[in-house]
Amino acid sequence: MSNKFTPTYISLVVLGALSSLSVSANTNANKMEMLDEIVVSADRQGTKIQSNVVTLKEQNESTETDLRGLLSKDASIDFGGGNGTSQFLTLRGMGQNSVDIKVDNAYSDSQILYHQGRFIIDPSLLKSISVQKGAGSASAGIGATNGAIIAKTVSAKDLLENSGKNFGAKLNTGYASNGGHSYGAAIFGQAGNFDALFSYNRTDEEDYKPGKGYQNIDGGNKVPYSGLDKRNFLGKIGATFGDHRIVLSHLQDQHRGTRLVREEFTVTGGRLSLQRQSPAYRETTLTNTNLEYTGKNLGFINELTANAYIMKNKRYSADDSGCGYCGSIAGPTNTKITTRGANVNFDSMLGEHVLIKYGINYRDQKVTPHAFLSQTHRLNEPKKTDIGPYLEAISAVGDFTLTAGLRYDYFKVKAMDGKTVSDAKVNPSFGVIYQPTENLSFSVNHNYASRSPRLYDALMTHGARSIVSIADGTVAERARNTEIGFNYENGGFSLDASYFWQRINDAVANPQQRHDAAGNPISGVRETTNAGFIKNRGYEINAAYRLNGFTARLGVSESKPRIYDTHPDNLLSSNPEFAVQAGRTWTMGLAYRFTNPNLEIGWRNRTVQDGHGSVLVRERDSGTIVERNGYTVHDFYANWKPLDNDNLNINFALDNAFNKFYYPHSQRGETLPGIGRTFRVGINYQF
Repeated sequence: MSNKFTPTYISLVVLGALSSLSVSANTNANKMEMLDEIVVSADRQGTKIQSNVVTLKEQNESTETDLRGLLSKDASIDFGGGNGTSQFLTLRGMGQNSVDIKVDNAYSDSQILYHQGRFIIDPSLLKSISVQKGAGSASAGIGATNGAIIAKTVSAKDLLENSGKNFGAKLNTGYASNGGHSYGAAIFGQAGNFDALFSYNRTDEEDYKPGKGYQNIDGGNKVPYSGLDKRNFLGKIGATFGDHRIVLSHLQDQHRGTRLVREEFTVTGGRLSLQRQSPAYRETTLTNTNLEYTGKNLGFINELTANAYIMKNKRYSADDSGCGYCGSIAGPTNTKITTRGANVNFDSMLGEHVLIKYGINYRDQKVTPHAFLSQTHRLNEPKKTDIGPYLEAISAVGDFTLTAGLRYDYFKVKAMDGKTVSDAKVNPSFGVIYQPTENLSFSVNHNYASRSPRLYDALMTHGARSIVSIADGTVAERARNTEIGFNYENGGFSLDASYFWQRINDAVANPQQRHDAAGNPISGVRETTNAGFIKNRGYEINAAYRLNGFTARLGVSESKPRIYDTHPDNLLSSNPEFAVQAGRTWTMGLAYRFTNPNLEIGWRNRTVQDGHGSVLVRERDSGTIVERNGYTVHDFYANWKPLDNDNLNINFALDNAFNKFYYPHSQRGETLPGIGRTFRVGINYQF
């Protein structure tokens, strides 16, 4: 593939797809209603539906202050121990290097350091949270190889909906017995065509206590350097003129505290000594400025959504003199990742029976280290550009809903030594939903998606250690995912299940060997390159039953990711940012809501069975055998609405009620344990 970007080639791909997807179909009235539902559903991607949507109402009825708590009922998602960027996320066993968190359709796949999580977002800012799993269809966006968590920020119009008011305010406060408290306020209003919202929230967490039996290196019962001061702000201004809406927003999420260099670990002695972990006051900040436009009934275009954003991930450290990764710089340092992107998405009807979704996604990322420290090379800020036009068609034909899509993904990477590599992939996607009865549907999806090589860790692009280039001919990882499933709903009972199998070719290895066995940094020039392939397979089953005020649910998920290292130098890694072998996971819940008083009480459980085996498989051996102990955690909660409406919520929770000591499976073995017994109280009031 030529390294030069060729818009003519893209145009030919899109035009060819248009002609091949012009499907003519005769449908009955019921099936046209199904197609209408597809048109208006913001949660549908091809024939796959974003699952586990957490609404604003559900957040108001919860004491949770992070994504880990809000998404705990989904068995396929796991978060590690610790707070903030100490947590690693896995989705179906795949780690953060191939899973995205999108906030108002803005996202980045670059990271500050491989020893810390990439995602920070306070749920108090959000209108909804949903999850896409597995390789996405053509309309899923850039790099959709293993899924994404989709977050949408709240607006004044959301909070004022059905209130009959033009202005309002919202207050919240919370307390956690395991060393934490929170508070926040929002003001919002609308006048004429305009609306605005300003929100500020703060969660202050001290070092936490794990379950019974834990002792830190000093004999205490708290995890050292785990406390965080979390502060976030959202400002949003909107204007609506008939079918046209423009929104400008600015979000800032910041974590402050005395943190360790390797945030996924604590201080345990040996190689993880206090000296090597080099604690210092540090700040991690995510900001996103987003301009969004939505237009409807624009002639041939039923709906147009577009956004342009500037996202910045920053790390400030008061002192990095003890941090070899950081270049051992004494005094304050600043490291930054800047992402600029834009998305334009169209929905149109082709004839009477075919919906077409088409558009283009663009993203440019740049890493700016505190300084360039190499004595032998002239270095540059690493950069990467991704661009991808797509086309997807959806049609209802009899008892079937058919989708077909095509996506063209191009990338260009400039490494820290100035070397440039580019490539492109054409990714088709197909899907079928068969609905023989009103209550039962079956689905099949077969999607291809690609993800370009990641930029090297921002904290290590100073060049004082090794120089990281990129090998000639490096191409994007390409996932091929097949998924089958069914969905049954009848009255208050629902049951859904899916089975998937996936292969990712051309797995990309950024140099993983940062130091030798003695801990000394490895110098010289090394290269990002393709080094093997990845397989994953698994299943999910979810059941729920609702009768009057009673609700019961049960879920189970299991997946087996395997990374096959075929490179002579064994470059691929089993670090948790790539994948982990988690045990089979069960989630359960029972709840009952009384009518008078308006009170819901409930119990939820998460059980993880023992995990066996390594995700890393080499040609010459079976990899390191990993054994992970299972665990069971029980939570109890209550939501009381004293005013008998949603304006005032008083929430109680007893998390990890039996004080279980355990290690989550989404991180390395015995690193950061889960949080011990915690009593929580949360109050939010909107007026």
